[in-house]
Amino acid sequence: MNDTPNLEVHHQAAFSDDGELEVQESSVETSLEDFGADVDHRDRESRRDQPEASDFGVDDRPDVQDSSEDDEQAALFPDTNDDQRTLTGENAATRCLFDD
Repeated sequence: MNDTPNLEVHHQAAFSDDGELEVQESSVETSLEDFGADVDHRDRESRRDQPEASDFGVDDRPDVQDSSEDDEQAALFPDTNDDQRTLTGENAATRCLFDD
């Protein structure tokens, strides 16, 4: 099922050089460059930084730890019933577990 609405465009307007809106007969495309932004159009390949060995045949690269192995997730708020209270009478569900 496609959630994209099917829109019908009746009129399209654009700002003229003097700042007034004018109805356009053709499709209007804009870019950030039209508003004075510097846009970098170079195609770049992203790649993970990998350390290199200092000499040929010597593997003295530092150990790279996979970030997914060291991730520990903990709840920020306790999993409680809606009517559960702390000893001071506050709502227990809204008490942050990492308060000082």
